[in-house]
Amino acid sequence: MKIFKMVLCLLLLCGIICGCVAMTAAAKAEGEGEAVVLPPPEEGAGNAVDSQSPTAQGGSVTVKPTYSEGLLFRSNGDGTCALAGIGSCTASCVLVPPTSERGDRVTEILPYALAGSLVGAIELPTTVQTLSAASFADCPRLAFVRVAAGSEFFAEHDGALYTADYKVLLYCPQGRAAGTLRLHTALSRIAAGAVSVCAGLQTVIYPGTTATWHGVIVGDDNDALYAAGFRFGS
Repeated sequence: MKIFKMVLCLLLLCGIICGCVAMTAAAKAEGEGEAVVLPPPEEGAGNAVDSQSPTAQGGSVTVKPTYSEGLLFRSNGDGTCALAGIGSCTASCVLVPPTSERGDRVTEILPYALAGSLVGAIELPTTVQTLSAASFADCPRLAFVRVAAGSEFFAEHDGALYTADYKVLLYCPQGRAAGTLRLHTALSRIAAGAVSVCAGLQTVIYPGTTATWHGVIVGDDNDALYAAGFRFGS
Protein backbone atom coordinates (compact mmCIF):
# COMPACT_ATOMS: atom_id res chain seq x y z
CA MET A 1 0.00 0.00 0.00
CA LYS A 2 2.89 2.35 0.81
CA ILE A 3 4.49 1.52 -2.53
CA PHE A 4 1.27 2.39 -4.37
CA LYS A 5 1.01 5.74 -2.59
CA MET A 6 4.64 6.56 -3.41
CA VAL A 7 4.12 5.80 -7.12
CA LEU A 8 0.98 7.96 -7.17
CA CYS A 9 2.85 10.86 -5.57
CA LEU A 10 5.68 10.57 -8.08
CA LEU A 11 3.24 10.69 -11.03
CA LEU A 12 1.48 13.74 -9.59
CA LEU A 13 4.81 15.52 -9.07
CA CYS A 14 5.88 14.82 -12.66
CA GLY A 15 2.62 16.28 -13.96
CA ILE A 16 3.09 19.48 -11.97
CA ILE A 17 6.67 19.90 -13.19
CA CYS A 18 5.71 19.42 -16.88
CA GLY A 19 2.91 21.98 -16.57
CA CYS A 20 5.26 24.57 -15.10
CA VAL A 21 7.79 24.07 -17.89
CA ALA A 22 5.11 24.52 -20.58
CA MET A 23 3.82 27.73 -19.00
CA THR A 24 7.35 29.18 -18.74
CA ALA A 25 8.08 28.50 -22.39
CA ALA A 26 4.85 30.16 -23.48
CA ALA A 27 5.55 33.23 -21.35
CA LYS A 28 9.04 33.50 -22.80
CA ALA A 29 7.76 33.35 -26.37
CA GLU A 30 5.24 36.08 -25.66
CA GLY A 31 7.85 38.30 -24.02
CA GLU A 32 10.19 38.00 -27.02
CA GLY A 33 7.45 39.12 -29.41
CA GLU A 34 7.31 35.92 -31.44
CA ALA A 35 5.95 36.69 -34.92
CA VAL A 36 2.45 35.62 -35.77
CA VAL A 37 1.72 34.62 -39.35
CA LEU A 38 -1.64 35.90 -40.56
CA PRO A 39 -3.51 34.52 -43.54
CA PRO A 40 -3.43 36.69 -46.71
CA PRO A 41 -6.42 39.05 -47.13
CA GLU A 42 -9.25 37.86 -49.26
CA GLU A 43 -9.67 39.32 -52.73
CA GLY A 44 -11.83 42.44 -52.63
CA ALA A 45 -11.06 43.19 -48.98
CA GLY A 46 -11.63 46.71 -47.71
CA ASN A 47 -7.90 47.50 -47.44
CA ALA A 48 -7.28 47.08 -51.17
CA VAL A 49 -6.03 50.22 -53.04
CA ASP A 50 -8.48 51.64 -55.53
CA SER A 51 -6.83 51.36 -58.93
CA GLN A 52 -8.54 54.60 -59.98
CA SER A 53 -7.24 56.70 -57.11
CA PRO A 54 -4.57 59.39 -57.68
CA THR A 55 -2.15 57.36 -55.52
CA ALA A 56 -2.53 54.28 -57.69
CA GLN A 57 -1.93 56.39 -60.78
CA GLY A 58 1.23 58.01 -59.45
CA GLY A 59 -0.62 61.12 -58.33
CA SER A 60 -1.16 62.44 -61.88
CA VAL A 61 -4.34 64.36 -62.60
CA THR A 62 -5.72 65.20 -66.03
CA VAL A 63 -7.26 68.65 -66.15
CA LYS A 64 -9.40 69.73 -69.10
CA PRO A 65 -8.45 73.17 -70.42
CA THR A 66 -10.95 75.98 -70.04
CA TYR A 67 -11.52 77.36 -73.53
CA SER A 68 -12.43 80.98 -74.12
CA GLU A 69 -16.11 81.77 -74.60
CA GLY A 70 -17.83 84.38 -76.71
CA LEU A 71 -15.60 83.99 -79.82
CA LEU A 72 -17.28 84.26 -83.24
CA PHE A 73 -17.03 81.41 -85.73
CA ARG A 74 -18.04 81.15 -89.37
CA SER A 75 -19.31 77.75 -90.41
CA ASN A 76 -18.06 76.25 -93.68
CA GLY A 77 -21.10 74.01 -93.93
CA ASP A 78 -19.04 70.82 -93.99
CA GLY A 79 -18.49 70.20 -90.29
CA THR A 80 -15.63 72.70 -90.07
CA CYS A 81 -15.48 76.40 -89.25
CA ALA A 82 -13.14 79.37 -88.95
CA LEU A 83 -12.49 81.78 -86.12
CA ALA A 84 -13.93 85.00 -87.52
CA GLY A 85 -13.95 87.50 -84.66
CA ILE A 86 -13.30 88.22 -81.00
CA GLY A 87 -17.04 88.53 -80.34
CA SER A 88 -17.89 89.10 -76.68
CA CYS A 89 -14.71 87.46 -75.41
CA THR A 90 -12.78 89.79 -73.09
CA ALA A 91 -9.99 87.42 -72.05
CA SER A 92 -6.42 88.67 -72.41
CA CYS A 93 -5.23 85.09 -72.89
CA VAL A 94 -7.40 83.36 -75.48
CA LEU A 95 -7.60 79.57 -75.72
CA VAL A 96 -9.28 78.81 -79.03
CA PRO A 97 -11.51 75.72 -78.68
CA PRO A 98 -11.08 72.81 -81.13
CA THR A 99 -14.83 72.89 -81.85
CA SER A 100 -17.40 75.67 -81.98
CA GLU A 101 -20.61 75.69 -79.95
CA ARG A 102 -22.33 74.19 -83.00
CA GLY A 103 -19.90 71.29 -82.98
CA ASP A 104 -17.88 72.31 -86.07
CA ARG A 105 -14.12 71.65 -86.00
CA VAL A 106 -12.13 74.89 -85.91
CA THR A 107 -9.70 74.54 -88.83
CA GLU A 108 -8.91 78.16 -89.78
CA ILE A 109 -8.13 81.60 -88.33
CA LEU A 110 -9.47 84.26 -90.71
CA PRO A 111 -7.56 87.50 -91.47
CA TYR A 112 -8.22 90.23 -88.89
CA ALA A 113 -10.06 87.72 -86.68
CA LEU A 114 -8.73 89.40 -83.53
CA ALA A 115 -8.35 92.93 -84.88
CA GLY A 116 -8.65 95.72 -82.33
CA SER A 117 -8.74 93.34 -79.37
CA LEU A 118 -6.70 93.48 -76.16
CA VAL A 119 -5.49 89.89 -76.54
CA GLY A 120 -1.99 89.44 -75.15
CA ALA A 121 -1.57 85.70 -75.81
CA ILE A 122 -3.38 83.06 -77.82
CA GLU A 123 -3.22 79.28 -77.96
CA LEU A 124 -4.19 77.45 -81.14
CA PRO A 125 -5.80 74.00 -80.96
CA THR A 126 -4.39 71.07 -82.94
CA THR A 127 -7.37 71.28 -85.33
CA VAL A 128 -6.28 74.60 -86.92
CA GLN A 129 -4.74 74.04 -90.36
CA THR A 130 -4.93 77.44 -92.08
CA LEU A 131 -3.80 80.91 -91.00
CA SER A 132 -1.41 83.71 -91.93
CA ALA A 133 0.20 86.77 -90.41
CA ALA A 134 -2.98 88.66 -91.38
CA SER A 135 -4.90 86.42 -88.95
CA PHE A 136 -3.28 88.42 -86.13
CA ALA A 137 -3.31 91.83 -87.81
CA ASP A 138 -4.11 94.88 -85.69
CA CYS A 139 -3.34 93.10 -82.39
CA PRO A 140 -0.90 95.57 -80.77
CA ARG A 141 -0.80 93.73 -77.42
CA LEU A 142 -0.39 90.22 -78.77
CA ALA A 143 2.99 89.12 -77.41
CA PHE A 144 2.89 85.34 -77.63
CA VAL A 145 1.32 82.70 -79.88
CA ARG A 146 1.27 79.18 -78.47
CA VAL A 147 0.44 75.94 -80.26
CA ALA A 148 -1.27 73.08 -78.43
CA ALA A 149 0.87 69.95 -78.11
CA GLY A 150 0.37 67.45 -80.91
CA SER A 151 -0.30 69.90 -83.75
CA GLU A 152 0.62 68.55 -87.19
CA PHE A 153 0.47 71.99 -88.82
CA PHE A 154 2.14 74.59 -86.61
CA ALA A 155 4.87 75.01 -84.00
CA GLU A 156 6.36 77.79 -81.92
CA HIS A 157 9.96 78.84 -81.39
CA ASP A 158 11.21 81.77 -79.33
CA GLY A 159 7.65 83.13 -79.18
CA ALA A 160 7.19 83.14 -82.96
CA LEU A 161 4.87 80.97 -85.06
CA TYR A 162 6.26 78.45 -87.57
CA THR A 163 5.00 75.62 -89.73
CA ALA A 164 5.26 72.26 -87.93
CA ASP A 165 8.61 71.47 -89.59
CA TYR A 166 10.03 74.89 -88.61
CA LYS A 167 10.89 75.63 -92.23
CA VAL A 168 8.61 78.66 -92.59
CA LEU A 169 8.37 81.57 -90.14
CA LEU A 170 4.73 82.66 -90.30
CA TYR A 171 4.35 85.36 -87.68
CA CYS A 172 6.30 87.27 -85.06
CA PRO A 173 3.88 88.88 -82.54
CA GLN A 174 3.45 92.64 -82.64
CA GLY A 175 3.46 93.06 -78.87
CA ARG A 176 6.62 91.02 -78.38
CA ALA A 177 8.66 92.63 -75.60
CA ALA A 178 12.00 90.97 -76.39
CA GLY A 179 14.23 92.94 -78.72
CA THR A 180 15.98 89.76 -79.88
CA LEU A 181 14.54 87.10 -82.18
CA ARG A 182 16.23 83.70 -82.46
CA LEU A 183 15.44 81.99 -85.73
CA HIS A 184 15.11 78.21 -85.93
CA THR A 185 17.92 76.16 -87.46
CA ALA A 186 15.53 74.55 -89.98
CA LEU A 187 14.30 77.89 -91.34
CA SER A 188 14.22 78.15 -95.14
CA ARG A 189 11.55 80.82 -95.73
CA ILE A 190 10.05 83.85 -94.00
CA ALA A 191 6.44 84.42 -95.06
CA ALA A 192 5.28 87.79 -96.36
CA GLY A 193 4.56 90.17 -93.52
CA ALA A 194 5.74 87.71 -90.84
CA VAL A 195 7.92 90.34 -89.15
CA SER A 196 6.27 93.48 -90.52
CA VAL A 197 4.81 94.66 -87.20
CA CYS A 198 7.81 93.97 -84.93
CA ALA A 199 8.89 97.59 -84.53
CA GLY A 200 10.83 96.80 -81.34
CA LEU A 201 13.02 94.17 -83.01
CA GLN A 202 16.68 95.07 -82.53
CA THR A 203 18.66 91.87 -83.05
CA VAL A 204 18.06 88.77 -85.18
CA ILE A 205 20.12 85.68 -84.38
CA TYR A 206 20.45 83.21 -87.24
CA PRO A 207 22.12 79.90 -86.23
CA GLY A 208 23.65 79.32 -89.66
CA THR A 209 26.30 81.16 -91.65
CA THR A 210 25.99 84.18 -93.93
CA ALA A 211 26.16 81.80 -96.88
CA THR A 212 23.18 79.72 -95.69
CA TRP A 213 21.26 82.89 -94.81
CA HIS A 214 21.39 83.97 -98.45
CA GLY A 215 19.53 80.75 -99.23
CA VAL A 216 16.59 81.76 -97.00
CA ILE A 217 13.65 83.17 -98.97
CA VAL A 218 12.26 86.34 -97.39
CA GLY A 219 8.76 87.44 -98.40
CA ASP A 220 7.58 90.99 -98.95
CA ASP A 221 6.73 93.48 -96.23
CA ASN A 222 9.40 92.43 -93.73
CA ASP A 223 11.28 95.71 -93.44
CA ALA A 224 11.63 95.36 -89.66
CA LEU A 225 13.82 92.33 -90.28
CA TYR A 226 16.36 94.36 -92.25
CA ALA A 227 16.23 97.26 -89.77
CA ALA A 228 17.54 94.95 -87.03
CA GLY A 229 21.13 93.90 -86.50
CA PHE A 230 22.12 90.34 -87.49
CA ARG A 231 24.20 87.80 -85.62
CA PHE A 232 25.23 84.51 -87.19
CA GLY A 233 26.02 81.20 -85.53
CA SER A 234 24.88 80.00 -82.12
